[in-house]
Amino acid sequence: MQPLVSIATPAYNAMPYLGSYLESLINQSYENIQLILVDDESTDESAACIRSYMDRLEKRFSSFSFISIPHAGQAAAMNKALSLVEGEYFTWCDADDLLEKQSIEARVRYLIENPDVSMVRSNGLRVDALSLSSMGEYSKDADKVKKNIFDDLFLDKTYCFAGCYMVRTKMLFSCYPDKRIPVSAEGQNLQLLLPVASRTECGYVDKILHYYRIHSDSHSQRKRSYSESLARIRNFTKLRLEILDYCAVDTQRYKIVVEQIERQSIRQLACDAVRKVRSEGNGNCCS
Repeated sequence: MQPLVSIATPAYNAMPYLGSYLESLINQSYENIQLILVDDESTDESAACIRSYMDRLEKRFSSFSFISIPHAGQAAAMNKALSLVEGEYFTWCDADDLLEKQSIEARVRYLIENPDVSMVRSNGLRVDALSLSSMGEYSKDADKVKKNIFDDLFLDKTYCFAGCYMVRTKMLFSCYPDKRIPVSAEGQNLQLLLPVASRTECGYVDKILHYYRIHSDSHSQRKRSYSESLARIRNFTKLRLEILDYCAVDTQRYKIVVEQIERQSIRQLACDAVRKVRSEGNGNCCS
């Protein structure tokens, strides 16, 4: 029998993308899947959309759960999902993602064939939210061969799009025995990836198996004021420091790195703000 794969998806105001995401899950070539959907008190029709799929989802998946919680953000919703995870393998997606038909099957196959590796990722495409036209692949040449990716993830030098990664659940829960990740307004990807990446190599499947929609109202893409951007930098500093407690690394050394990242990010933010108000050709504040 196929190993069980658990897929978790927090959903918050994901219309009009949620239906096509659910269709991409239903059409997966891999059969033995546990699907956990958590509605984070959406104010649009996301919950109604999920309910319209209930019969199909219950028939298609080995196990299906749909939970509604008070709005608390992606990480809090993910913690609710993690408490229900039963699969040998675990992957998570945003509710506006799309998966190729072979996405789950290809990554499971890699982990079965490489028992000493506890995480794997694939290539994917950034696409326009509505037209789905390509806006570039995730992987650079270095990403395809590098197996120790902790530093690159930590320093934001490689991609961490949720739906192209898969981990062994046993490894993930050895990092988080209480099945809870640190809660942050900045999502859940680093919390799920960094502790595992600090303990194992990451495999790679050189296929386009995941699509990340780019749209202006997404959390990662929307424009922010100076104060909002500064708060986000500080949120990421706090998050990285919290995650380090769960990683198998020299914590003190990486805390120094975190402080350096924050200083550099704030300096760049200040330079960008000055350039914005100066006339073109006089923005030399960072030279």
